[in-house]
Amino acid sequence: MIISLVRLPADGRRFEHRYETGELDLGAHEFRLAAAPEVSGRVDRTGMDIRLRGQLRARLLAPCDRCLTEVSFDVDAPFDLFYAPVPADVEAGSETELQERDLGFSFYEGDSIDLDEMVLEQLALALPTRVLCRSDCRGLCDQCGADLNSETCRCAKPMDPRWQALADLRADERDAETNDAETNVDAPREEEK
Repeated sequence: MIISLVRLPADGRRFEHRYETGELDLGAHEFRLAAAPEVSGRVDRTGMDIRLRGQLRARLLAPCDRCLTEVSFDVDAPFDLFYAPVPADVEAGSETELQERDLGFSFYEGDSIDLDEMVLEQLALALPTRVLCRSDCRGLCDQCGADLNSETCRCAKPMDPRWQALADLRADERDAETNDAETNVDAPREEEK
């Protein structure tokens, strides 16, 4: 959705949009849409600066970080964003060092703002840092790939090499105990003679 700034009234304008399937390009994102996102809000102008504020609602699907099961969750996120025109002294495609004041707003070119970019950005920011299907998710076996939440894996767990010396010592003790027990069984008793 494009918001035109050409005939923006002095007191601003409300906007609402419900995205259709395929309208947003999710190619670079790790989530999918379970329901069409809805965005509503208000756009205001102060000189050349633009303020967008409103609400974004959507249902997202993302893979669990441990077992890759698809997880569904709702997004109901407010936004309050400021846009300024691209400075005239900045060449297209060139790099510019951001100042502290630059972090609070984005830039627009021409006389419109593409709302789709903002919606995708807000959806990505609404994702939890760690997507989990449940808090006690056991994940996948790192040997065979079995989902440990639904099946038991029979893989031999590799020994951490830092503990190998201790495991060898313990194995030596068991061997010594086994040999002692065999020696005592094979030795004739005094009473039998």
